[in-house]
Amino acid sequence: MTQVPTIDACAAQLRQVLGNEHVHDDAPTRQFFSTDIFYVGEPCALVIAPGNTDELGAAVAAATSAGLAVVPRGGGMSYTRGYLGGPRSVLVDTRRMDHVLEINTHDLFVTVECGISWEALDAALKPHGVRTPFWGTGSGKYATVGGTVSQNAINYGSGRYGPSVDSVLGLTVVVADGSTLTTGSAATPFAPSPFFRTYGPDLTGLFLADTGALGIKATATLKLIPRAPAIEYASFEFADAAALCGAMSALARHALTSECSGYDALLMAYMIRKQSFGDDIRKLGQVVRSGQNLFEGVRDAAKVAMAGRHAFRNVAYSIHYTVDGRNATEAVGKMAQAKAICGAAGEEIDASVPRLVRAGPFPSPTLLFNKDGKQWIPVHAIVPHSRALAFVGAVEAYFQTHQAVLDKNAIEWGNFIVPASAQALRIEPCLFFPDAPNALRRSFFDADYLSGIAEHDRDQDVHDAVRDLRQGIAALAKDFGAVHFQIGRQYPYRETRDAKTYALLRAVKAAVDPRGLMNPGVLGLD
Repeated sequence: MTQVPTIDACAAQLRQVLGNEHVHDDAPTRQFFSTDIFYVGEPCALVIAPGNTDELGAAVAAATSAGLAVVPRGGGMSYTRGYLGGPRSVLVDTRRMDHVLEINTHDLFVTVECGISWEALDAALKPHGVRTPFWGTGSGKYATVGGTVSQNAINYGSGRYGPSVDSVLGLTVVVADGSTLTTGSAATPFAPSPFFRTYGPDLTGLFLADTGALGIKATATLKLIPRAPAIEYASFEFADAAALCGAMSALARHALTSECSGYDALLMAYMIRKQSFGDDIRKLGQVVRSGQNLFEGVRDAAKVAMAGRHAFRNVAYSIHYTVDGRNATEAVGKMAQAKAICGAAGEEIDASVPRLVRAGPFPSPTLLFNKDGKQWIPVHAIVPHSRALAFVGAVEAYFQTHQAVLDKNAIEWGNFIVPASAQALRIEPCLFFPDAPNALRRSFFDADYLSGIAEHDRDQDVHDAVRDLRQGIAALAKDFGAVHFQIGRQYPYRETRDAKTYALLRAVKAAVDPRGLMNPGVLGLD
């Protein structure tokens, strides 16, 4: 492989720091790590995998001294070009940095290396009877803590505790020169402990939701809460989007639910057919094991089995949620309040979906492409409750205007709606399209699953149509004052910021990355 001398010299130095097996310059590896769920980028120059904070700092210093950009990557579940840095970049695969450093149940925090997955963190915390308030994404089998808080993802726990960044107490961050910054209460030589986020200005917040533009998160300290001993489940169907949005906004404002998700008919159809019968049986076993006792687990599994997938085939819109309580009385009381909200405009249906989600929250990501070979890709906007229904209507009108494009390319779409916080909903149109999956999508599955997938030829016209539709929704969201997570290089961040606000961000960037070598291009920073 022909490389410029600075890359060869940098690779040699990085091998001295990390070992030969953790520095890759072969073309297939560089191309694989320069591919996200939707985009295939130009290959990076090198792929490295540091094993701890010291190695990460030394590696970043070596790369930037050679004039190469440094781009962090977590579990690879992004679809906004967040880690596609191009041919003059060194991609940092953080997944070797996956250790739990401290579980402190007295002061209620956990410190982890940021390459740990949410599934692994949840498993480590479970024996201690605690969890983080935000406790993962549906892709948490692979998604890492560092990647998640860099993107400010929303999912498990957000209905009550807000997005992922709200659970962070402090960070250690490696900045562009390879040095390490500590934020929060641990940033002191006097009995340091990461028990509190803010002492003076919130410097932790600077490095959250930054898509890795300001530094690479080496470790993170997250809040802990006791695991709920009492859990209640409910699902409701609604006749239209107005009823769903009204109920979900009320649930969010009252902070009643831990997990809460809403689907329209098409998206639910994809959800219920994405798994095999064997997957259903395995999940029933998880339902049994997740019960408060064996009797409750068997009872819940029986309810799921009796409901079956057919129960949702004629449901126009639906909400599925869990309610946690410190005891049965609290859980039942909160559930009664939640049911009163949903029952005002909806009808209760079997709660098999939230039972399955809580029992097996980190499944294989089969929604990436289903048995029919259609791929999934989302686009979203986070809007205040007062604008949610109007935005849903605008999205529907947008797709109606582009119906010819949808029909020509066999593209379908459905809405996924979740609380982003007590103040807002996330509206996420999901597109399903026929196209050959790229190497990254395929890597999450074994040969047995792949052998049962309908094959589609690579179709650049279909891919481009999906890209344009997603960009159209993102442009539409600007008119609603929407915000986004997983910004990467996808959403119009610079174009939507007040000039003085963005100037401050550029000044911060210049202070920690004066040569612009930390993931250049994300957030519109170059």
